[in-house]
Amino acid sequence: MMIKFCGVFIVLMLSVAVFSAANGGDVVDGMALAGNTLTAVTWVPHSAATRGSGVLNRLMFQAYLRLNSVALIRVWDTDRNAYTRPIERNWSFYGTRLCLDLPSPGPGRICADVHSWGPRIAGIGTAPYVMLDGDLKPGNALLATR
Repeated sequence: MMIKFCGVFIVLMLSVAVFSAANGGDVVDGMALAGNTLTAVTWVPHSAATRGSGVLNRLMFQAYLRLNSVALIRVWDTDRNAYTRPIERNWSFYGTRLCLDLPSPGPGRICADVHSWGPRIAGIGTAPYVMLDGDLKPGNALLATR
């Protein structure tokens, strides 16, 4: 079941990327990312140290991407049913490759080749394998009140 889901998701992401490229989809600019909050879901390989089953773990996070290549990041902790406290971690962007150092309970460093369509951003990485799907909002949404 999980493998079928992953296959469908990959095909969907690739078809959206091809459609977007054919219709003038935006390649992400690293400077355009800075000053925005990335709210995303990632799928990473399931490790023996994490709870659950299946091939991939879903991980939700928010990252305020500062100009100085330091991000303020929080990760959804399923055990507590809440976000972790925001922690400063590095982020980088080269070409189309976005890399983030996610704190625990995240997998650590993830990298994905990304494209953006308006506020939407998505990508796939291979070392380690990662799928990323999210959106960008101006400013620091981590500290916003509800």
